[in-house]
Amino acid sequence: MDKKIRLIIAVFAVIAFLAILFFPLGIEPLQQVVLAVLFLAMILWFSELVPLHITAFIAAFLLIVVGGFFGGKEVFTPKEVFSPFFDPVIMLLLGGFILALGLQKHELDKLMTFVLLKKASSKPKNFLFGLMCLTAFLSFWMSNTASTAILLPIAMVVLASNKLKPLDSNFGKALVLGIAFAATIGGIGTVIGSPPNAMALSYLNQEGIAFGFTDWLKFGLPLVVLLLPIAWFVLNKLFPPEIHLIESNFSFQPLNKKQQLVLLIFGLTVLFWLTTGFHKIETSVVALIPVILLYAFGLLETKDINKVSWSSLILFGGGLTLGHAIQTVGLDKLFADILFQYLLGQPFLLIIVILAVFAIIFTVVASNTAAAAISIPLVIPLAKGLGVPVEIAVMIIAIGVSLDFIVPIGTPPSAIAYSSGYIKTSDMAKPGIIIALAGVILLTFLAFFVWPLFA
Repeated sequence: MDKKIRLIIAVFAVIAFLAILFFPLGIEPLQQVVLAVLFLAMILWFSELVPLHITAFIAAFLLIVVGGFFGGKEVFTPKEVFSPFFDPVIMLLLGGFILALGLQKHELDKLMTFVLLKKASSKPKNFLFGLMCLTAFLSFWMSNTASTAILLPIAMVVLASNKLKPLDSNFGKALVLGIAFAATIGGIGTVIGSPPNAMALSYLNQEGIAFGFTDWLKFGLPLVVLLLPIAWFVLNKLFPPEIHLIESNFSFQPLNKKQQLVLLIFGLTVLFWLTTGFHKIETSVVALIPVILLYAFGLLETKDINKVSWSSLILFGGGLTLGHAIQTVGLDKLFADILFQYLLGQPFLLIIVILAVFAIIFTVVASNTAAAAISIPLVIPLAKGLGVPVEIAVMIIAIGVSLDFIVPIGTPPSAIAYSSGYIKTSDMAKPGIIIALAGVILLTFLAFFVWPLFA
């Protein structure tokens, strides 16, 4: 980025921060502080003036220091602000990264690539679609974060073997984004696919609404089936592959003992992720299995931990911190009140569209988990006041927060894709906006015409 442009963006960001901080908005001082930090983070994340994870640190710093000046010393303590940086979701991400490191170090990712190439053909578009379908299917049964971390190494092997360089390769961008988008879309399909899903189920059950695994399938699966091929089509149009065939010199070799052990640990981890409903162990705790076992059996060394994408973990932690701050100072309720006043008396179709757009916009500046945690409790009384079926309103929010394909902070798969080094924020935003818009249209159609049949 040109130095003059960087300077202009920096000056604009500071002015916007100070203007929101000191301009009389008629809200409480701490709410104004959080709003100012939120806007500053948005500007820095979109412009990439500084690395994305540094923006997360800037947001945390400002919440503590500036918030303290405005009477928030007991609200924005270092403990409160920094604790989301080691949230259970962060541990899940870390476990996925370590598992991927084990696969890469012992070349099991190459074996997966060999098998997939044989099944999906060596045509780039077909391979992309096959990989996206596989990613989405795995995301039905395990965390979409885990499925991304598992399958991204396959893309890395293919791209490296075909000498496709980071940031320069169209096929590289499509492949990396395809995995992330497919994982996010697949995570909508089942109640265990993404944290907002389980959160929605919990709130619905608390409201006395019987809603289980098969009920979620009726609501979520049709959207997955419709949106996945659209995402594939958009990626192929925006990033047409520069190669006609994927070159592969992979050949199957008998697994050695270390590979067998890594594969066993991999299978054990996936099995526990798939069966969380039975053993009740949280997915973030299951993520410790590969961390412990890979090091315990000498399959990874201490130096390998340095290869983890710590910047992505910090970035995601910053999103959780902002979401927590919004909730702490009551900005969420303020937003809900404004939304209620606007939606009161509006047609059902318009309410659906606005709720879906609201969910996506919210998760642009916070993680989908944080956005769901904030939005779902608000939308329940909102739905009751507007006369909208509660399960439909909750499902719109729960699915809507997973339709953010625009920025890396939106969902864990997007953060992991960004960490690959093959894409810039703008590369994600171009197809992301189109796919998110398609998601809103499909979500509106289903919520208006199909979901009332099940509600």
